[in-house]
Amino acid sequence: VLGILASAGIGVLIARSGMRPLARMARVAEEITASRLDKRIDPERWPRELTALAKAFDGMLDRLRDSHSRLSRFASDLAHELRTPIQILMGQTEVALLNERDPREYRQILESNLEEFQRLARMIDSLLFLARAENPQNEIERSQLDVRRELEEIREFHEALAEHHGVSVACHGEARLHADPMLLRRAVTNLLSNALRHTPPGGKILLAAEHADGEVFVRVSDTGCGINGEDLPKVCERMYCSKRDTARCAEGTGLGLAIVKSIVQLHGGTVSIDSVVGCGTTVSLRFPAPQPA
Repeated sequence: VLGILASAGIGVLIARSGMRPLARMARVAEEITASRLDKRIDPERWPRELTALAKAFDGMLDRLRDSHSRLSRFASDLAHELRTPIQILMGQTEVALLNERDPREYRQILESNLEEFQRLARMIDSLLFLARAENPQNEIERSQLDVRRELEEIREFHEALAEHHGVSVACHGEARLHADPMLLRRAVTNLLSNALRHTPPGGKILLAAEHADGEVFVRVSDTGCGINGEDLPKVCERMYCSKRDTARCAEGTGLGLAIVKSIVQLHGGTVSIDSVVGCGTTVSLRFPAPQPA
């Protein structure tokens, strides 16, 4: 009987000793809050048996911190960009209600407000896209693409708009790419829209594809106004607007090139921009070439 009791006592002591690191780990975990997502369990502090658990917990905290950062940035961007246009819309509406007006005047005010609402809707859609694109857990649906064919379809879709601007759009080159077709079209469409907005009547835009040095390049070149040297490093940043181009900034959302950069990075590529003021701009999208089957 004494042997049994002694064995039981020793077993309890061993169990308590084994549980002590878990209790300490639980106390450390309790200190982690939404405002302290940088705190970690640190696998090196624990017995070998608990190292895997500590690593898994720290990995989960890394993902939570990244998600929290993306959500905070999205909320901050949204609040910052919505504040001014909403104040303007409220002011216009309040002024319109002060006095009786001709129906035509009311219509003009409503049309102006509608344009601003449409711009805000595009901006929110773009911010949501960027938030999703920054999630490393998202997978893109790739397929083998004939880049020249994709560029031709984009050119044809924008042909009427290009004619309206008095600008010619041409395609050149051949390449194949393993990419998400919808995302590639969105990136090139954003670049073409920018080029049309900044190229004067009589100008030219070239959509080009090239396979060189084991990589695929998609380029959009224009003979537009060009980008100033001090603006060039910043044009792919969210909401960036050159002080020299405030009129055109009002037409867009300031997110077009940021979206292009996110799309290319999702495919493991990079974006580069060459520009000369008064001569034009070339935006190059560099992608890894598809591997032979």
